[in-house]
Amino acid sequence: MTYPAFVAIDASSWDDNAHPVAIAWSLEDGTIKTTLVQPDDDWDDWDYALEDQHGISQDTLYQRGETTWSVIRELENDLDQPYLLADDAERCEQLLDRLYDSCGRDLTIECSAFQAELAQQDLGDWYQDTAFHHQPCDERVRLMLTLWSESTKND
Repeated sequence: MTYPAFVAIDASSWDDNAHPVAIAWSLEDGTIKTTLVQPDDDWDDWDYALEDQHGISQDTLYQRGETTWSVIRELENDLDQPYLLADDAERCEQLLDRLYDSCGRDLTIECSAFQAELAQQDLGDWYQDTAFHHQPCDERVRLMLTLWSESTKND
């Protein structure tokens, strides 16, 4: 089975000036890749309550995060097409734009809502049952892959 590419990004806060702290994406074979993102020098936005949710500290990002350039290079190398499906496409594009901007590049990836790819219309129970919005980015990608796979079996 060939899967579409899904993406989820954990952010430093819910504010407009938030930056990515972790990003996960899927490959066409369903493999999930994830990486921490080392903050750029001018990224100072941080919400400690959100840190409790995603479990990633600023120190961890500086010590174990990949540079923004490395993240972009790996993501682009993994994608057959510059098109990703996301739960919140607008927010993902905003955070990806922040990532690309840190390298002086224009965003070359388009995000669309994964919900539009599914035969199911009402995902309210699914979001609640999976606690989707409280999951780390790699788990959200896994959940989207699973739901997409289940929905295409029924076609």
